[in-house]
Amino acid sequence: MGKNILVYITADENRVISGDPLTLLIKEEEEQKSITVQLGRALRADVVQLKNGDYLLISGDK
Repeated sequence: MGKNILVYITADENRVISGDPLTLLIKEEEEQKSITVQLGRALRADVVQLKNGDYLLISGDK
């Protein structure tokens, strides 16, 4: 079973697209971090911060 992107979190509205995965537009950096941690725990997902500052929540191979 492979990994899947569950959520994409960004502060740039130009990177918000509809479809799968869920994309959240959160402009404030502290709120981004907080939501990312909370969703990561709730979904038991791995969290990756990209070079552009966006976050990916990825399903694990568990």
